[in-house]
Amino acid sequence: MTADNPCDALGDAIDAIDGIAREMLGSGAAAGIVVRAHRHGQVFFSMCRGFARKEGLIAEPMKIETSFDLASLTKVFTATAALHLVTLGRMTLDSALCDIDGLFGAARGPLSREAFGRITIRSLLLHSSGLHYWYPFYAAGKADFFDILEDVMDRFPLEEGTVYSDLNFMLMGKAIEYATGLPLDAAMRDLVFLPLCLRGASFGAPHSQGPAAATEFGNRIERTMVDELGLSFDGWRDESRAISGEPDDGNCHYYFKGVSGHAGIFARAEDTCLLGDLYACPGAWAEKGLTEYLSQDLAQSAGCDFGEGRGLGFQAGELYPQGGFGHSGFTGTWLYVNPRLELSLAVLANRLHVENPANINAWRKKFAEAFLQNL
Repeated sequence: MTADNPCDALGDAIDAIDGIAREMLGSGAAAGIVVRAHRHGQVFFSMCRGFARKEGLIAEPMKIETSFDLASLTKVFTATAALHLVTLGRMTLDSALCDIDGLFGAARGPLSREAFGRITIRSLLLHSSGLHYWYPFYAAGKADFFDILEDVMDRFPLEEGTVYSDLNFMLMGKAIEYATGLPLDAAMRDLVFLPLCLRGASFGAPHSQGPAAATEFGNRIERTMVDELGLSFDGWRDESRAISGEPDDGNCHYYFKGVSGHAGIFARAEDTCLLGDLYACPGAWAEKGLTEYLSQDLAQSAGCDFGEGRGLGFQAGELYPQGGFGHSGFTGTWLYVNPRLELSLAVLANRLHVENPANINAWRKKFAEAFLQNL
């Protein structure tokens, strides 16, 4: 383990946080973990424990700089790109998909054309578009995304209210591509990675950062989800080997070839906290000359609960105590942001790299509470 504590305000929190990490790993909830916290835009705590990969005779220790498959935490990066485009005037929150040049023309049938006239950027970010919660595009037997989307809308008509759906951010990624005229990985590089100095963030694991934290052994969980939909797929990865350096998410890996708006970004705890700083302490970004990156209204409202615990790409609610917000990732990643305390906290764990993966929300909340009790 390594720890860094230049801030006296932490007090006994270091021992508490280390104790939580030991207990979590000892329980088998994850193979390894990295915890990092920024306050007022500056790092004041970082630690790592356990293993980035433990498979057979291989035992790679976790490091502070270990890169993680962020999974659905990618959605916060995609939302940030969209909000930056809104600030630049390239789209608005109330722009319908049909208003974005070329996107309406990509729709393949009457259902998607009608939907693109009512689905807005805001509704995608808030998960209020009504799109079905999930679908394995790789099992559809068609190459074109919009062809498959038309079939999905036919099988699963748009719903009312809030439905957390990967499809919202797949479409958000497409909207960004059409609005910028760039492939999504290039757009994300220019809109988010470079301006925010996220040197370790990329689609796919950056080789310069060393081995990425391993995730599950094949897509064991997702195979069950495909079966439940009555579909089949014969291209699954080998379940005898741990996934490392590739996105765990099946749609991202098999269908989108590693680049999508809903999953696929790999990053370190440092990059994750830096992104959180954009929303936790806008003043710190003003000092870096990024006052025009996000409008003040967008930066302040992104984490607000607009209903059902959903913000503009963020989550709120019980998992984010004392008015915080953030997002989680299926692989075990988590970002917590608290603007009142100007706190950004990244808890990155490889929870799928164990024999029996389980929900780790209780552990995530414990880490946040340990910091909050000492600030």
